[in-house]
Amino acid sequence: MTLGTVAILGPGLIGGSLALALAEKGLTKRLSIYARSSRALDEIRLAGVSAELTGNPSEAVSEADVVILCVPVEAMPALVHEFRDALKPTALVTDVGSVKGSVVRDIEPLLDGRANWIGSHPMAGSEQGGFAAARADLFDGAPVILTPTQHTTREARRRAEQFWAALGANLHVLSPEKHDEMIAAISHIPHLLAAVLVNHAVTHGKLELAAGGFRDTTRVASGSAELWTEILMANADAVATQVDHLIAQLRSIEVALKNPDKPVAKTHLLAMLQAAKDGRAQLPARRPSKKG
Repeated sequence: MTLGTVAILGPGLIGGSLALALAEKGLTKRLSIYARSSRALDEIRLAGVSAELTGNPSEAVSEADVVILCVPVEAMPALVHEFRDALKPTALVTDVGSVKGSVVRDIEPLLDGRANWIGSHPMAGSEQGGFAAARADLFDGAPVILTPTQHTTREARRRAEQFWAALGANLHVLSPEKHDEMIAAISHIPHLLAAVLVNHAVTHGKLELAAGGFRDTTRVASGSAELWTEILMANADAVATQVDHLIAQLRSIEVALKNPDKPVAKTHLLAMLQAAKDGRAQLPARRPSKKG
């Protein structure tokens, strides 16, 4: 199977992993990689990835059958505007951003009548960044969310499903709005809480006393502050709603802890902690890709 000519714009963790996975699985006729930084292109060259490297986005996409935007969400509209005239009208264009509402609103009109567009979000990142952290197996069994709209063509959805399935992903379909609501709860809020926990410990605790539990709970706080500021702002409404829900839960815990009726307080805390234990047990194991 071949996906034809694939262009990756932005060879960081996700873009770099795409390049490694496509090469390892032999899925492309030709691979083109764009990066604005010559240092980023040098990293790929030194890693021995077989690809055409360029600092010109129009050159990268000119013959591409599939184009994947792997740059930060706030940089996508300007980049698309820069290269869209070079696209083949049959090209599939998708992205890997963790916010979909703003991306779809910005990108869809720019590509109307110029290419097949659909939003994508592989749930496969980490607190590490850059090509140095890229892995060829990053998408094996990973959830990938497609976010079609009423303007999405069947061809765009079919080819996006084919692309991600070829990389071993498990596909899910959500509207851009539902995606942002759900991802705020399971990705954006956890990152925000990890940051809050670290800052709280720095102010009120002693980090040298912290053990594995603290490290595990706050691991994602090591991610790029600049990148995560942009992500949180791009999904500000959904994140703010989730913050309200969290404050309400924390207030109920505060009330329980201050309750002079200790048996009632204990019952409340036990129920909350048991519900969390039972809920976490429902987390799916990393599933292997579906084949055949």
